[in-house]
Amino acid sequence: MPGPVSPAAVSSEPAHESLPSESLGRKIFWLLVRLVIAGALLTYLAKSGYIGTRALSRPITAWPIAIAAIALILIDIALMAQRLVWIFRPVGLRVSFAKSFQVAMVSFFFAIFLPGATGGDLSRLYYVAKDYKARRSEIIIVSLFERGIGMLSLLLMPLIFAPFFARDVAATPALRDLLIVSGALSAILVAGFFFCIHFQPLTEKIAHAVFGILPWKEWYGQVIRTVASYRTSLGTVGAVLTISIVGNSLTVVAMVLAVLALDRSAVSLKMSLVIPLGFVANTLPFTPGGLGVGEAAFNSLFAIAGLRLGAEALICYRVWAALVRLLGVFFYLRGIEGVFGPPSGAGPGDPAVAARP
Repeated sequence: MPGPVSPAAVSSEPAHESLPSESLGRKIFWLLVRLVIAGALLTYLAKSGYIGTRALSRPITAWPIAIAAIALILIDIALMAQRLVWIFRPVGLRVSFAKSFQVAMVSFFFAIFLPGATGGDLSRLYYVAKDYKARRSEIIIVSLFERGIGMLSLLLMPLIFAPFFARDVAATPALRDLLIVSGALSAILVAGFFFCIHFQPLTEKIAHAVFGILPWKEWYGQVIRTVASYRTSLGTVGAVLTISIVGNSLTVVAMVLAVLALDRSAVSLKMSLVIPLGFVANTLPFTPGGLGVGEAAFNSLFAIAGLRLGAEALICYRVWAALVRLLGVFFYLRGIEGVFGPPSGAGPGDPAVAARP
């Protein structure tokens, strides 16, 4: 189900050691470039009248709505933590909900600094893999697999709600095209997963034919074998997908609350079609936390669906999310050690399992 994994991601060395070394100046330069891009996009949206000062003030002044939205964001993070607990069980790795929640909070905090809304995944990979060197590459693959399930849930959500708005979809070609793309991407992810679990040898041969010319000849095989190990745990995969849909639904509700805080008359059930797609676009690694990119995407998607306040609603949501991110500072300063408990059984990363055909 997850997309291609970079060779660096499955290296037996820590993620921060396997990446090419960069000078501090270069890192600062690219951070500034991304901030300039974000600033330019936000400036354009502000001058075009799509973002006003109320997007910054209303999240605070409308405090009853703000409290409800912050609670939804925290519940969503808790659900993300729970799905990480579940996804590691089939490979014999135990992580408590408390540890998983701490990691989720720290990664949510770091997401505001790293490119794309999924930039916090880099910090999460560091924490879950740093203390378990023997199975580090497997842990990273499983973590990325879990993120792939989360991405699939975002792509599926518009398709789930589309039948309730059949007339609007039929009357809006652009919206119909977006749903087709969402369906196609979902089908690719699902097909990739089932090919791994039902046709593992064939999948490995295809991967070897496609990627065999690369200098890293083992990473794709390990990805396929790790995903294939879930053939006996389809219930767990289904539970993780379900909890992902529930969590993303809470995010949709939080965005609707943002629109409600800005202008009650702008609220529409059609938002359930475009908000998930907006968060998919917000994951693109162009600016820190997707700042600016997400606003532009939400503005366009809302306009396609005949809605308004897309960019302002996302700014409002970001203000609430920023308050939650501050909680992650506590866990970061406190430190997170020993994420995994004693192994509960053999997993695909163990030598005995890895030697199986």
